[in-house]
Amino acid sequence: MGIITTHPRPGTAGTGPATRSDIEAIAWLYRRAGFGATAAELSGHVGGGIEAALRRLTDPDAAGVATTPIPWAGEDFATIDKPRREAGRIIAAWLTHQLDSPRPLEQRLTMTLHGWLVSSLDKVRNLELMARQIRLYQASTDGPFPELLKAVSRDAAMLWYLDGRDSTAEHPNENYGRELLELFALGVGHYTEADVQAASRALTGWYVRAPRRVGQVGFDRRSHDDRPQTLLGVSGVHDVDGVVDAIVAHPAHATFVATRIAAEYLGAAHDDDVATIADAYVSSGHRLPAAVGAALRLGLAGRGSPILLAPMTWLLAARRVTGAAPPVPPKVIVATGHVPLLPPNVAGWPGGRAWLATSTMVARTQLAALVARATPPDSPVLAACADGSAADVARQLGLPGPLSPTTWSALSTVREPARRLAAALVSPEFLLS
Repeated sequence: MGIITTHPRPGTAGTGPATRSDIEAIAWLYRRAGFGATAAELSGHVGGGIEAALRRLTDPDAAGVATTPIPWAGEDFATIDKPRREAGRIIAAWLTHQLDSPRPLEQRLTMTLHGWLVSSLDKVRNLELMARQIRLYQASTDGPFPELLKAVSRDAAMLWYLDGRDSTAEHPNENYGRELLELFALGVGHYTEADVQAASRALTGWYVRAPRRVGQVGFDRRSHDDRPQTLLGVSGVHDVDGVVDAIVAHPAHATFVATRIAAEYLGAAHDDDVATIADAYVSSGHRLPAAVGAALRLGLAGRGSPILLAPMTWLLAARRVTGAAPPVPPKVIVATGHVPLLPPNVAGWPGGRAWLATSTMVARTQLAALVARATPPDSPVLAACADGSAADVARQLGLPGPLSPTTWSALSTVREPARRLAAALVSPEFLLS
């Protein structure tokens, strides 16, 4: 079963009686902007139509969707002495938290931000600081992105990860200023070394108070360079707010954000698609859900391309449609190459074809077997794998289209239902959204 390169057109957002194309479009939306949905969940959503489903994802407050609790609400991080030893449990709890949320796009955006505005446990070495950052991202998914950029510039985990805690007027550290311009908000080719230096000077003076476990962030005016800087052609910049405001005012910023959102939620995008997403981002007051909504509308109209699900997103989609919650050995998560709280570097996870590496696919196959074996005996998807048709299996997997004849032919050679389910979970149709 090779990776497919086409995807059924999911339909267009509209009104009127629900049709099979509506169900397929909503299934596509929930796989692209959430963690999929069961056949029963899709039937419940389809009554309101595609537009209502899109609104429920991108504007849950207006749709009356319950809010999501903060991650790790009952965790006492002060009792954790060895972060590496406890990391597997903390990661597993966060994955379950994402799956349980009534706001799947909020959780997908939180993970997107985690791989975009990167900090990593391997350097921060403090689970509480990492948890605070994830909580910041979840709380900020619906707010103006520039405000999040300002907040994360003062975040303890970020100050530790990119050395902002050691940046003083006498010795300004350029790590965070450079990554803010290059990877977080503007992109290569739109700034100079003088801009990096100006931003870095304006960002001096912040520190993380000892002991590290407390992680209190402070600002020392004596170590801050308060001299006005010229950044990206804007004069008078001397603090975090001024740095972010200058970046957001740059014409390349909206395109940078739109390109990032397109890659995550639309796939291959033409310049006019990126421009449409950028316009939605700016006109909404620089809010990411509006940008995602524009990308999803383009997808519903047949634009974009298939996207290979990241391993943890795929795992949560598999758990969603099966109802399984198997214990997962941390070494298997590590083998997928997608370990929450541990992005490989400041650029985040590479994504795309990197998820097709042999070790990653072997790990997914192991995870698929774990999920299939933990699927409840009365699960509709297991029943479909026992004696259902190709259409039955696709429907119970929450897919937006049919299984290909090649996939069904391969699945038909597997007799035992749980093994057939495991194979279906690593089929091209389930791996792609």
